[in-house]
Amino acid sequence: METIAADVTADVVDSIPTTSVPATSGVVDATSKLESAVSNVTNSTSDMNADEEEAVETIAANVIPTATVPAKTTTATPPPPLDTITSFYVMADAPYTDNERYNLMPRHIEELDDDVEFLVHLGDLSWAKVDKCREGAYDEASTIMKKSRIPTFILPGDNDINDCNSMTHGEEMWTKYFASFDKRYNHSMNVTRWGKLNESFSFIHKEVLYLGLNIIGGRPASNSEKSFRHSQHLERIRTIMNDHLDDFKVVVLLGHAEPTAFHSDFFGGDSGFISIMEEIGKPTIHFHGDWHAYYEREAEYGFDNYMRISLDGESSAPPILVTIDTSKTNPVKFDRRSRNLEVACCSEGWPRYDGKVVNTPRPN
Repeated sequence: METIAADVTADVVDSIPTTSVPATSGVVDATSKLESAVSNVTNSTSDMNADEEEAVETIAANVIPTATVPAKTTTATPPPPLDTITSFYVMADAPYTDNERYNLMPRHIEELDDDVEFLVHLGDLSWAKVDKCREGAYDEASTIMKKSRIPTFILPGDNDINDCNSMTHGEEMWTKYFASFDKRYNHSMNVTRWGKLNESFSFIHKEVLYLGLNIIGGRPASNSEKSFRHSQHLERIRTIMNDHLDDFKVVVLLGHAEPTAFHSDFFGGDSGFISIMEEIGKPTIHFHGDWHAYYEREAEYGFDNYMRISLDGESSAPPILVTIDTSKTNPVKFDRRSRNLEVACCSEGWPRYDGKVVNTPRPN
């Protein structure tokens, strides 16, 4: 009987197709092939005696149920790497002269890289003292900015509104030519406008919180309006911190004014912007115009994670290029985009965590 079973088993093995069974095809595929082989032999039992038929039945009953092939294994597809890098441009205080309008500023806009995600103009798109807030000055500046091929945000400056003979006229002109300027573009930033203060905005993009605020230089046209506006900004910022604290790693503050005593109710005090940023402890970089010259201030107000950058004005330099990579411990880098224009704080990344504080001279 053992000899007969061995002979029949050999017949079964010989009848299995010679193509190998992949390890990933599992038990079912292997068993199916064995069943087919046994069936082929069984179909020939008309020529077998009783002992041979019994041997085939034994194989069918015992070999097939125990046949195993390693089960199919799957490797999880790793998620795509998180896009942690954002680059954008910032500029301010231009155009002030016809040379800027017709030569310098259009060239700066034309030279912007299409791969950079957006541009922010921090305000003062004309010189109220000379242009007298004439509508043509707003129109000319708007025409230049419309040539930007990348999404563009525009904030108000004092020369756009406050320094006009009529603040109401300034507001009307700014709203007509610059309000919600980014809506001209199809972009991915989920921008939130701030209700009645809809010239201000915020959005979180690639783990960076951007705050574009109506903080303007010069003497306020109305102290009550200024105080209300600042208080509303702080209230909005606190709400964002409460609702989205885990959604960002870096804060970028964008506004026109160089901080002075007129802005102490926004920046200073136990409930001011600096106190809020100290509480959350995240790197905060502040870009502003107003002074028309570049300089850097670090760790003001006693807040180590705060860097303030005053931008060049009057088209004397191209828009600054900022790159933020939230995967790094020193995520903020920027480039003034000209060989003779240096960056002291952040050309290799900021915060640096080297114990040094950078304060470059404020040009006269």
